[in-house]
Amino acid sequence: MTRYKASAIHLLISASVVSLIFAIIFFIWYPAPTFEIAGAMDIVLVLVGVDVVLGPLLTLIVYKKGKPSLKFDLSVIATIQLVALAYGVHTFYQERPYYMVFVVDRFALTSERYVDKSQVKYEELKHKPFADVIMVFARSPEDPEEYQRLLRSVMEDGQPDLDARPEYWEPYSAGISFVLNKAKPIGKLKGSSDVDKQRIQDAVDRYAVENRDIGYVPIASFKRDFAMVLDLETAEPLGIIKVDPW
Repeated sequence: MTRYKASAIHLLISASVVSLIFAIIFFIWYPAPTFEIAGAMDIVLVLVGVDVVLGPLLTLIVYKKGKPSLKFDLSVIATIQLVALAYGVHTFYQERPYYMVFVVDRFALTSERYVDKSQVKYEELKHKPFADVIMVFARSPEDPEEYQRLLRSVMEDGQPDLDARPEYWEPYSAGISFVLNKAKPIGKLKGSSDVDKQRIQDAVDRYAVENRDIGYVPIASFKRDFAMVLDLETAEPLGIIKVDPW
């Protein structure tokens, strides 16, 4: 077997394994549009670089038929790939989106690992759909003293904010009127470039069908913010627009 054929076989095996794992990530752990919101592409690029590019490339370099240390060399390459793959899969699983929380005037995507589920009061907020997130409404304390205690716990004690404080959570349906009050008409979403404007128009063409009124609410994300498109009658999330919503 030539080194080129060995590298091609290695590439085929690596690509098949990574493709299967990515299918699970994209369609089950990070269902659209949460993958983009979570900014998970960086980890994907690392995994692809190590498992699909670097592994077969190293095989191409070290493979030589009859080489005494060939088995050892290939074992080292496979070990590096498996470690990188295991790390990536573990990270993806730990950080997978679990809740989409409406907080004050925006949505925030929250992972299960940051939430004390023992504080979740509603049964329907404890069980995640197979390939979706749990929609949540975080109600700010109405009592001024309780609100001040919450602020102090966040600002002074370093405790999580409302998006990861399930003691303040309610089912999304309980906050529909509040969400709609904070939503803005889609016409107020202004892009800063021609690309942004085209994305907004594409969203209007896609979601504003059958005289449906649509609006948007910002989505706060670690890397960048998005606009969540909403049905202005039901507050149902319809999709996202990759435009600065502020």
